[in-house]
Amino acid sequence: MSILLEARSVEKHYRLGGGRVLQAVAGVSLQVRRGEALALVGESGCGKSTLGRTLIGLGAPTSGEVLFDGARISGLSDRSLRPYRARMQMVFQDSSASFNPRRTVGEALAEPLKIHRRTGIVERVHELLDQVGMSRSVLKRYPHEFSGGQRQRLNIARALALGPELLVADEPVSALDVSVQAQIVNLFGDLRSQLGVACVFISHDLAVVRQMADRIAVMYLGGIVEQGDGLAVLGAPAHPYTKALLDAVPRPDRPLPPPLAGDVPSPVNPPSGCRFHTRCPIAQARCAQERPELRGITGGREVACHYPLVS
Repeated sequence: MSILLEARSVEKHYRLGGGRVLQAVAGVSLQVRRGEALALVGESGCGKSTLGRTLIGLGAPTSGEVLFDGARISGLSDRSLRPYRARMQMVFQDSSASFNPRRTVGEALAEPLKIHRRTGIVERVHELLDQVGMSRSVLKRYPHEFSGGQRQRLNIARALALGPELLVADEPVSALDVSVQAQIVNLFGDLRSQLGVACVFISHDLAVVRQMADRIAVMYLGGIVEQGDGLAVLGAPAHPYTKALLDAVPRPDRPLPPPLAGDVPSPVNPPSGCRFHTRCPIAQARCAQERPELRGITGGREVACHYPLVS
């Protein structure tokens, strides 16, 4: 499959008071191929959502570049980005905040089509509702009249309105009940099969990621520490942090291991060397001094660790 989206050494910093700088994304490079699902995984505050927004132009990177279908989109003006907006869309976590409460569902779904001057709006809105399993009777109702799962279906429908080639879904099921989560996960799978749309799933839930992703990129404190085939990463993690995330998933056949030592360091003042070394159970002196770069290991994976668990 050809490359649809590529990030090259993307950094995203925020300037705080007193001359301090928060490093939300630290030198991330990744690729998303046409039609594939890439999961961005990590604890809250690791930079997943910031990276996702940066990938589709909702904020320019501080340095580095983002390419979509071979064209550099980072740093473009809103006007120059407009032709790309139809080709990449975002599904936000909070479906209730994603809709104008004063607009009906029909108006919300039609809005992007009107902005981009599409024809056949009524027919397209009906098609979108069919794709996400919603009745056409909802068109005159308001967002607050629906459950969280129904609103998320409508949120996905609106993101699909312009026929995008890429969806970035930011924790799309984390606010839903477990039973509803499974329905939305299955919906994403069906849409990928039917439409061939590429997806970037942002999640902290490895159970969800296991069902959704072809490839996984694990983030810690703004950087990617491991990436590769989803089954390989989850089956035999190479980075100690990836292993710790997997060990923290409850299983009936074993007790939970002790949590990682210490707290996540501040992105305002990250540790020297490997950013994970302050919590890593196998860290050595080199880890505090030298920052590891992503390098290839068995199975076509990459890991940023001086002493990977899989070589």
